[in-house]
Amino acid sequence: MKKGTQAGVALAMVFLGGMLFSTAFAADTKAVKEKAKAIDIKEQKTSNHPEIPAGVSCNDCHEMKLDANTTATQVWLNGDYAGKKAGEGVMPRDMAWQAFTKMIGNKANTRTFIIATSMNNEPLSTTAEFALDANKKVLYGLHEKNTEKLVHFKNNPKVSLNWHKEFEGFADFRCCQVKGTVELLESTNPEFDYALVNCLPYEKGARITPTDTEAEKEAKKNATREMLKKGGLVISKITIKQITMANVEFSKDGYRRYQRWVP
Repeated sequence: MKKGTQAGVALAMVFLGGMLFSTAFAADTKAVKEKAKAIDIKEQKTSNHPEIPAGVSCNDCHEMKLDANTTATQVWLNGDYAGKKAGEGVMPRDMAWQAFTKMIGNKANTRTFIIATSMNNEPLSTTAEFALDANKKVLYGLHEKNTEKLVHFKNNPKVSLNWHKEFEGFADFRCCQVKGTVELLESTNPEFDYALVNCLPYEKGARITPTDTEAEKEAKKNATREMLKKGGLVISKITIKQITMANVEFSKDGYRRYQRWVP
């Protein structure tokens, strides 16, 4: 056998061996995680714990449980805090939703959110525009295809978003954190048209002028919609699972400054 051929065979064997090792390691890690019990996030490694390979963390094998009753946020929401006894000053659920709607704006009013995603235990945060549909209790966003966050969306639909008013002092602050699940709507999906027409302010791109006739306005809107649909864009739909808000205005009505809404 020629030396070049021998080298090629050897290289192929090394590559194949590496692939087999990686596959076996991934399968073994998955099996260990399925067997490992859920643990509290504050739990310490016991003396009889198996040896942990370099680069492996508790989260790789265990489901981590957070005791939400003792976190600062939980105290702000329900505990003895700022002159309120435990359970006092909590908004009714419908009122909390209306407060969120007022903060974000409903339909055709976009806000720039920071959205956090994760894939393969690697977090990613980006900024994106979203509009709220208060009736459906979802957020819609319009995105270019093939971006990193869309890859995250497809592989892990759990997302978290944050919006805040630029902080200028404790006399006036407001922000919200949203947790939800995301799905992507292609232009062939009927809900794509619904979101585009009813929620996302696509008409700003139509360049309508005060002198346009109604027919001209409608023609520009239709042309803009078709351009967006054919332009390789996709709409994200985030179903809201939890909202945590902070707003100094809440205290003026006797409520806590921190409120939470869940479906």
